[in-house]
Amino acid sequence: MYEIKIVLEAIKDGALNPGEVVVKTGLPRYEILALFHVLEGLNLIEAIYSKGSHKVYKLTKKGKEILEGLEKGLELEIAVKGFTESVS
Repeated sequence: MYEIKIVLEAIKDGALNPGEVVVKTGLPRYEILALFHVLEGLNLIEAIYSKGSHKVYKLTKKGKEILEGLEKGLELEIAVKGFTESVS
């Protein structure tokens, strides 16, 4: 899922909402929303503003560390209840 790296890169320079990430990455909105949900659950991003359904997110310290590793070519392995996926 190279999309994880793309989304983390889009957010690294500042706080963005999902719509702004859609514009920056060209990925479909439904995919961005799903990725935000997963990334927030993994504590790689956090909401810093929330009003109604409008949320703005930024990278967490852990998110920055993971992105740095991905940019160096390291592989990220995510295991969720018996399912494992590698991201490079």
